[in-house]
Amino acid sequence: MIRLVMLVPLLFSLAGQLKAQEGRALEHTVLTLTPAELTSASGSSLEDLSVMVWDGVRFLPVPFQIDEMDDVEMVWFAESGFNRFGEAGIFDGADQLLVMLRDSGIPGADSKALRQGEILAEIRLTSPEGNERAFYLVSGNSARDPRHYVSHDPHTGVTRTDQYVLTTDPDNELNWQYLGYSGYLGRADASLIDTLKMRMSGGVLFRFPRVTLDNDNLRPVMTGFRVGPIRSVMHLETRVVFAGLPMMKLHVQALRYANHYEAHTFARIPSLYRSALKHPQVSVSIDGNRLFGAAVQTARGGALIGTVDGKMDDDERELVRRGLSSDESWILFDSRKGFALLTELDVPPALHGIPLDLVYQDDAEAESRPEQYPGQLPNLGYALNGWPQQDELRFAVRLLFDQHFGELAPSDYVALRTGRALSIQVINPSALQSPAVPDRR
Repeated sequence: MIRLVMLVPLLFSLAGQLKAQEGRALEHTVLTLTPAELTSASGSSLEDLSVMVWDGVRFLPVPFQIDEMDDVEMVWFAESGFNRFGEAGIFDGADQLLVMLRDSGIPGADSKALRQGEILAEIRLTSPEGNERAFYLVSGNSARDPRHYVSHDPHTGVTRTDQYVLTTDPDNELNWQYLGYSGYLGRADASLIDTLKMRMSGGVLFRFPRVTLDNDNLRPVMTGFRVGPIRSVMHLETRVVFAGLPMMKLHVQALRYANHYEAHTFARIPSLYRSALKHPQVSVSIDGNRLFGAAVQTARGGALIGTVDGKMDDDERELVRRGLSSDESWILFDSRKGFALLTELDVPPALHGIPLDLVYQDDAEAESRPEQYPGQLPNLGYALNGWPQQDELRFAVRLLFDQHFGELAPSDYVALRTGRALSIQVINPSALQSPAVPDRR
């Protein structure tokens, strides 16, 4: 009996810790929804839509963003030359509605309390621990939350959020100059990251000799920019030229969020150049700045943990040997000083199966230009090998920041931080308590 009395509070304590860790991992998750999921809003004017939450007494507006998409699954810019997927100013096609999970409210709102407009849908979210939260998609309500989670000036290259400061070369988005993170216990005057690195290599007509293009050769040019409450979007273009032969135009969209960064890449591969470039490889990696003592885990590494110390050991070499795949691509990096990083590579279903290597260098002396600081401490990322079967190259790299991963199992943290662990239910107006009052404007 005494043991049972002692066990009950222990179980409650463990349950409370699990919910707290779950909440931490979900705090900066961005929820993205489309007209296919929000069918009651499909065809609505973008100007009429907004997102609200219920606090138990009243409806309150929260920051949200709607981006219109193009026919290659990127945010639409007229300058890109791609076609808008849908009608201008209308929520349709593959348009994206974005909200921050941290702003969610209580489910089961009293719809009669909405004083202006009408509720189009309740978006109910359930976590693995059974915690329920909700957003309400509303039409015809003029209330707006003025908060912006991202401040980004593309002309200076400076981005500021509550969590990080990122400075990139205004003339070359690939060249990161400084990354600082809130709560990091290392040197405050030194960047966490040396730079972002993108490489394209291949043999022209023959496998060898190989030609490699790096950040400085690729040098993407900004052709479109937009910043909203949830994210900023830069559209960049570069012409890929090997040995004087123009191969393709590469489109990259750099997206900055409150606590993460994404780079989406698209290119059409002309059949002539497809046959001319032999054994091509595209790699994207992020080079740390002397992050000694950091720990690295991967989706296919099992219990293996790499420790950054300036030289590759057997465990690190085994991580590289095991590699990654398009279905198992996450990498977890923990500085153990208040900065942690989850990276993922995302490719569309049609490109699944393309050979994927883990880029992992732990070397205190190796040079891999362009870079600001000597060594690869560590250099982590992905290398895609060969051409996809389709005549398109399409992938996205996500860099999700945090202070640490807590006590969660790596796979559990990944599922929570990316939002994949959430159960999402869209409840249409007919299932809510009662219709809201008409628009009174």
